[in-house]
Amino acid sequence: MTRPITVTSHGDVRFLSTHPTLEKVARTLAQSLALGTSDLPPTDIWIGAHRTRRVPRTPGRRLVVLQTEQILDAKGNQIWKKMTRKRILRQAIAADLFVEWNLINRPFYGWMPWLMPKSFLFGPYVFPDTAPARAPGKGAVFVGALNDRRSAVLSDHAEIDVMPLNTPLPEIDMAIAQAAALCNVHSLPGAYTEVPRVLMAVLAGKPLLSEDLSPPFAPPAYLPLDSALDDTRLDNSFDALCQAAQHYRLSKVIMRAHHKG
Repeated sequence: MTRPITVTSHGDVRFLSTHPTLEKVARTLAQSLALGTSDLPPTDIWIGAHRTRRVPRTPGRRLVVLQTEQILDAKGNQIWKKMTRKRILRQAIAADLFVEWNLINRPFYGWMPWLMPKSFLFGPYVFPDTAPARAPGKGAVFVGALNDRRSAVLSDHAEIDVMPLNTPLPEIDMAIAQAAALCNVHSLPGAYTEVPRVLMAVLAGKPLLSEDLSPPFAPPAYLPLDSALDDTRLDNSFDALCQAAQHYRLSKVIMRAHHKG
């Protein structure tokens, strides 16, 4: 049974998704675009290349496909095996632009980016044109789906508040607003980057506490989970995070899709 497509819009840009988690990602991406110009050309952005074999296309609108899953870790080990090169190639041919969020996944693509250089873009292109100022608060909070690994790590950090992903959105938004920092814990072993959670931190004006992330993020753009939450440390880390994010603005994806060829 095919899940219905949920559409989240900002101006003439539509984010398409078919999974509750990706619907939350769509909401966050729309919030990111809101911190920039609303004068963007008609574009459909499909979230989750793994969610369909063939992405629907609407005449008169450019189509972008996002590959959101972590295929490789920072050492090149394959940690997720459901994505295939055949599916990537089929979707890249059908779309105007195929965006891979995770730089360390690039080796998995083999020869495709070299033969079709205008069809692929690599990097966490999710961030706003203008980042908000750091928002003060108290303590740290983790928001996300819990599995055995995350539960085990978080149990060693009782000082971190935990908000499961199925918590109502108003409660999640309030918990983030009241915290001094947002936390990231990997769902799988290895060093990689959960891009939506990094975006969530930037949009909320919160520094990020995290296990090791993969490029382009490196300390001081994030802090260890057990870091002291003093204002100077948090200010410096959030500034570094926003500097890294400015290289990967979501608006660049849309303009690239419209200037292909």
